[in-house]
Amino acid sequence: MPAPKNTFKAALKAGQPQIGCWIGMANAYTAEIAATAQFDWLLVDGEHAPNDLRSILEQVQVIEGSGSTPVARLPIGETWMIKQYLDAGVQNLLVPMVESGDHARELVRAVQYPPHGVRGVGSALARASRFSAIPDYLKTADEQICLLVQVENKKGLVALDDILTTDVDGVFIGPSDLAADMGHIGNAGHPVVVAAVLDALARIVAAGKAAGILTLDLAMQRKCLDLGATFMATNIDVTLFATAMRNAAEVGLGLLPDQTASGVAETAAASKYLQQLCKHWSHKAEVFFDEKKGNVAFADGDSVTLEANDDRLTINAATGPRGDLEQWKGVIEAHLVRFAFREELRIHWSE
Repeated sequence: MPAPKNTFKAALKAGQPQIGCWIGMANAYTAEIAATAQFDWLLVDGEHAPNDLRSILEQVQVIEGSGSTPVARLPIGETWMIKQYLDAGVQNLLVPMVESGDHARELVRAVQYPPHGVRGVGSALARASRFSAIPDYLKTADEQICLLVQVENKKGLVALDDILTTDVDGVFIGPSDLAADMGHIGNAGHPVVVAAVLDALARIVAAGKAAGILTLDLAMQRKCLDLGATFMATNIDVTLFATAMRNAAEVGLGLLPDQTASGVAETAAASKYLQQLCKHWSHKAEVFFDEKKGNVAFADGDSVTLEANDDRLTINAATGPRGDLEQWKGVIEAHLVRFAFREELRIHWSE
């Protein structure tokens, strides 16, 4: 009885594109929910998510019971850590920050048993062998392990051709770290970064290796697939959840009325103060004004409408349903009083 067949590795070898999703919520329950979506693969992240081996194993176990394949990203490519992940039954590994061919070769040896590698022979204790229920595990395990390495900085790109001469199964390009290393932190869509990523993917495909990437940009996804990328993550559970929750809160709170208050200040300089206030906030908010009317709207929901007559300034302040109306009134009043330092300006509020 051999080691379980790795259908994900077989699909990559056959050039069949596999669409996946990043799993970073560090929770078996949410991983199981993700597994019902039927992505080809789900990446359980041990580098940037609050995971340890136990939590990763719990998520791998629930994903294995679905139609998706679990892939685990290690925090770092250490031989002792790789051994633990493999013995836990993780067949597909993604190792971050690989910067040289020698590093890739060390990783290849780490996932193979002697005499070809240095993986410790502890399968009798391991979930990977079904706790010794797979008699041929030691002889058949190596060919079912899928080793994917991550190239994500300029040093790694320089070494890419050497990395591609090794026996890794695939190379994943990390646009975010690469963008930072190229001087464009937070902007993986910069043309220079995109060009470097696409060039790297083309080189990986030309070398006969599986090429991978995580990108939420639909146009970039299409370009990568057209180049021959075969394992691509198109979304992240954390951002999907966060976006959905924020949208739900916005819709729910939108059912409630805004808080409003009206105020009047007696002054012959109403138009002057109106324009001063609008100009002052024009670099922070959406502002429209002329000599008689003005409107200021901040992204957090605070807004104020002003109307100037010959002898008075009328003010209508508003916040969202959960805003601090009293504080917002105080901010407006403090600014207007400061502008009106030549007179004693008083605002009479009514709600």
